[in-house]
Amino acid sequence: MDKMLGSQRRTTIVLLGATLATSAVHFADNAFRLDLYPGPICLTKNIVLLAWLVLPLLAWLAYRSESRLGLVVYGLFGFAGFAHYLVQEHRPSSYGHAMPLRCGVTIFGEAIASATLIIYVLMRDPFGAHLSAPQKLPSEKPPI
Repeated sequence: MDKMLGSQRRTTIVLLGATLATSAVHFADNAFRLDLYPGPICLTKNIVLLAWLVLPLLAWLAYRSESRLGLVVYGLFGFAGFAHYLVQEHRPSSYGHAMPLRCGVTIFGEAIASATLIIYVLMRDPFGAHLSAPQKLPSEKPPI
């Protein structure tokens, strides 16, 4: 049981790391090439980078909560990049109305990592499942 629990924790950490890495790529690309992404004119490079700094804190809080809900809610943040497709162009862009392929790759990469985390969290046993219900040993006879 402890090996399975340790394996679940390691997998969760790896998937959280993947979501952070893919979001870091997206946020960095967005921050340093604001002209490629549609969005409000008030966004600056520093605001975008500071916004990303919130994500590791949220990932840590979600992991420490040991709750599926916390991890799933954190995972949903990975879909926020799709908002670029909903926002009208507010910033002058050297590419007209369409985002270059690399922007879409960073957005979809972030969403794929987040979807993987969410699916894994929903399909695995909860971290504390072994503490909540007593396990019946194979040698025990059922009560009469």
